[in-house]
Amino acid sequence: MSTTERISIVCITASPEVAALARESVGGALPRAAFSTLDPDPIRAGKVPAAQCFLVDGRDAGASMHVIRGLRAGGAAGAIIVLVETRDDTFGARVARFGALEQLPLAELPRGLAGALERTLGGEGWSPALTPVRDELRRTQRLAAAGEVALGLQHAMNNALTAVLAEAQLLGMEKLPAEATASVQRIIEHTRKLVQLVRGLDAGAPRRMGGA
Repeated sequence: MSTTERISIVCITASPEVAALARESVGGALPRAAFSTLDPDPIRAGKVPAAQCFLVDGRDAGASMHVIRGLRAGGAAGAIIVLVETRDDTFGARVARFGALEQLPLAELPRGLAGALERTLGGEGWSPALTPVRDELRRTQRLAAAGEVALGLQHAMNNALTAVLAEAQLLGMEKLPAEATASVQRIIEHTRKLVQLVRGLDAGAPRRMGGA
């Protein structure tokens, strides 16, 4: 079994929606990592699981503070990433005293988890045992960056093709020689096919929390 497969990530939350988003995001960042969810109550009762990283639902500041204190008091040495609605420097300073290494807004979780894991799992320096994990996280980030570029190109292409189609349709309404009319119809037909192909690329795109 590889080091990456032994990496364990635990999401501590009472929200099924947050748990589902975290599971999907971990699957995208580290597909071979072991992922599990845990209700906050056992942590507050002193039952602490072993894991390399904990994702703590931090939307309720007070409750998450109890969880983070419970993790450290129970001997958990793993990295802690706090999932929040928006970053808060005051809250961040409070939880940092208990070893919470980073705040990550839920809206940024799908595309931002790989970077957060790379920054927090390594601590002061990556051990040789974690090198495969770091390499996979960096590969995930490169793929995500490429995907963002591709998405931007997709939108640009769609806008340009839609404009061409509109112009061709207007031209097709004019009184033109038969040969020219046939050419315009071919332009319209092929442009429509391209528009559908470009729009179809959205079918496999990942969904973000709170919207497409």
